[in-house]
Amino acid sequence: MEPTTTEAVLPAKRPKFLTVLCILSFVGIGISLVSGIISYFSYSALASAGGLLNGIGAGVKDGEKIGESMNALASAMGMDYGKWALVSLIQAILNIPILVGVLMMWKQKKVGFYIYTPFEIIQPAMPIIFGLGLVGGLSAILSLIFAIVFVVLYALNLKHMNGGAKSEAALTPGQKQNPAAASKNGSFYEIRVGNVTCIPVGATYKVGMTVTAKKFVTDSKTGKVKEEMINDEIQIGMVKDGKEIYLKSYKFTKTSTLLNLTLNQKPDKIGVDPYNKLPEKV
Repeated sequence: MEPTTTEAVLPAKRPKFLTVLCILSFVGIGISLVSGIISYFSYSALASAGGLLNGIGAGVKDGEKIGESMNALASAMGMDYGKWALVSLIQAILNIPILVGVLMMWKQKKVGFYIYTPFEIIQPAMPIIFGLGLVGGLSAILSLIFAIVFVVLYALNLKHMNGGAKSEAALTPGQKQNPAAASKNGSFYEIRVGNVTCIPVGATYKVGMTVTAKKFVTDSKTGKVKEEMINDEIQIGMVKDGKEIYLKSYKFTKTSTLLNLTLNQKPDKIGVDPYNKLPEKV
């Protein structure tokens, strides 16, 4: 099939697996955000308490040495409360781009995966980046395992996402004839397709669409263009994997016509007047 006058990319139905993944991510993001904020204030308080212990010496015997020992032990284990507070805050903030990515994947936009992936990996790796010792390393490794699993699962669903187009029919103008080519009869057309749906029913697919078709004529004396009632046949074509699987002419007598068709295969694209037989109004 040659380039179409008007082409519609069929919206794919979001699979249940992708829906479940996104819902799990939404829940996880909410928990991570709340826990990150709570952890920030908790670690900030612990960091302040550690500082107070160092100055207790006047009131408690060997208090300063005890405070220093506790801080040294905590630091050796990776429990630098000041750093943990900062890490918790950063991790909470990183939930924002992660949420944006998941929302876009929910809408089946592939760009969401590329937003989500780097932040999903960086977030759990923050304890390692800040050098939070053994405790930080173990925490990061466990969190990274879950993050990588989700990234892989989302990657398996990339085939169900598009390049960022709208979920409804994305219209793309194709080749159009020059109005001068139709000067013999002075007729021009404006044809569009929208509201495309494709619903599996057993072994078949119910394809629905709204075709908007307008006809214009040029007055041979005045050269003015005016719209007139359409009463013409227009071809509807469908393509799967670059091959034509459907081509049929329909008589259109109204500006807007709803078509419901049944196919044995799920088409990738729908073309109205796919072979450019009608001169289109520019």
